[in-house]
Amino acid sequence: MENHIDAGRRGESLALDYLLHLGYRLRHRNFRFHRGELDLVMEAPDGDLVFVEVKSSRQDMAGDPAAWVTPAKQRQIQKVARDYCAVHGEADRAMRFDVVSVDLVPGFSGKAEIRHIPNAFLPDMGGYF
Repeated sequence: MENHIDAGRRGESLALDYLLHLGYRLRHRNFRFHRGELDLVMEAPDGDLVFVEVKSSRQDMAGDPAAWVTPAKQRQIQKVARDYCAVHGEADRAMRFDVVSVDLVPGFSGKAEIRHIPNAFLPDMGGYF
């Protein structure tokens, strides 16, 4: 049985492959700053800087993994995104926050189901401008 850490890594890899297939470019994976982490930092085909939170589920009855990105988690992601922008000189870039949910239980296709939610949440604007 796959533990939650391995499942998370597998879900993240599937999400990354999915986004690369859509034309996104990987900037960073697992960017850590102080006590936070960004799962994926991507550049969208339109040039936007995209901070992607990946949530994976190993159980049918666990609900929609995207719903696990709570307001508290959103604030944490935003703080680390601000730090990322400061470290990498990206403060003037157009950016957004996406969520990719990965249902690791095979669906009708026999594969994991991936759902990409662009602009899943909006920044609170604190410290972005």
